[in-house]
Amino acid sequence: MGLLVAMFMSLSVLLTRAHVALAADFLPVEQVTRSERNHEIARNSNHSMVVAPDGSVHLVFWDGNLATLPATPSTVWYCRRHPSGQWSVPQIVDNSYISGGIRLGGRHPSLLLSASGTVHVFWHDYRHCSGTRNWMDNTEIYTDTLPPNNSFSPFDLRLTNTSALHDGDNGYAPQAVLSPTGEILLTWYDYHFNRNAADIFLMRSDEQGHFDLASSLEAYRLTDVSLRQDTLSYTLPDLALGSSNTVHLTWTKDNQGGNGVYYARLDAYDSLTTPLLLVPTGADFMDPPHISSAQEQGDIYISWTEHGTTLGDTDISIARLRPGSDTFDPPMTITSAPFNQLHCDFEPDSCGLLHIVWIDRRAGYSEVSYGIFDPETKTLVSEVKVSEGTGGCSRPCIALDNSDYVYVVWMEYCGTYSQIHFRTTAPVTRARGLWNHYY
Repeated sequence: MGLLVAMFMSLSVLLTRAHVALAADFLPVEQVTRSERNHEIARNSNHSMVVAPDGSVHLVFWDGNLATLPATPSTVWYCRRHPSGQWSVPQIVDNSYISGGIRLGGRHPSLLLSASGTVHVFWHDYRHCSGTRNWMDNTEIYTDTLPPNNSFSPFDLRLTNTSALHDGDNGYAPQAVLSPTGEILLTWYDYHFNRNAADIFLMRSDEQGHFDLASSLEAYRLTDVSLRQDTLSYTLPDLALGSSNTVHLTWTKDNQGGNGVYYARLDAYDSLTTPLLLVPTGADFMDPPHISSAQEQGDIYISWTEHGTTLGDTDISIARLRPGSDTFDPPMTITSAPFNQLHCDFEPDSCGLLHIVWIDRRAGYSEVSYGIFDPETKTLVSEVKVSEGTGGCSRPCIALDNSDYVYVVWMEYCGTYSQIHFRTTAPVTRARGLWNHYY
């Protein structure tokens, strides 16, 4: 009886909400990029897109080839979408050049939007690497900002400045969140202290968004491989703010398929709690876990791709940490259809429902699916296909606005190259006055 009541209440919530994203609610697919380059969303796609209070969409991505070299440089890009549906011309963010004015580039950007409307972009950059080590010996974490009515600075800010004696002094894949007081919390993984085993790092700005760069890298270190029982890397962290602005993190171990999903949080002294292994066979280096918080309910959720015993049959799982608890509820399976479902991203809405996007291969190719999951009844109450092409999709990212309208971005192969695609349930507006605010 209790389950029936909960299911009825869940259905009532769905029926009374104005913006539940059914198939007819999505506007047509919009192709954001068209140039003859491979355009990619960051490997941890969770912080690739943000929606401003006025409905403008801010997006970062990168283009490049398999390796970042002077002959095949990479580029970090930013663009924005007015609520009317008009996309701006993409802007180059990274000023990544080596001697002789040769571009090298950055990869895997993330972004956040401050209360003042300033866009902060973070990425890892190759400009300090050397040709003698194949341009892979000193990647550093960089940032740049775009204030309203302004442009990106021609001088990027270098956040890490390391010079290890070994040839693998590399930091990768920064992810950032903004606290209600204006602090920026930035996490990444780094091989500075051990060329064979990465650790997790976190840097915190002041309330104006300024970082103290005088401290050594040790001051930002959260984990230490010398204290673990093995020498495998911790990689691809993601973070979210919970109640009382507690910092919650998740990451995966090593760079092989089917590795574990970990969770920890910062205590009152900014020290990391003992990492908890949520599952030994979830996520991997190409499909990392994501974390998000239901602000109004106080729950923390972590998603990953569960690698089962059958080849070609992976499923999306999500674990829930309730307010005041130190123990996650048993994982909930979101998708259990034949063939692979992977690359999940999600956001809780104002009612506590989870809006989820993932890559689905039931059709024989990779397409983007979207669904609404009720964590109370553990039911996927809505599911629709978002992408329309058959070229193969990857790395979807989802965001919600203040009215719980849905925004989805992904990369999809169109012929030879991967391009960025977008779709939303938010109705277009003819008002263009606010568009000038971002130029």
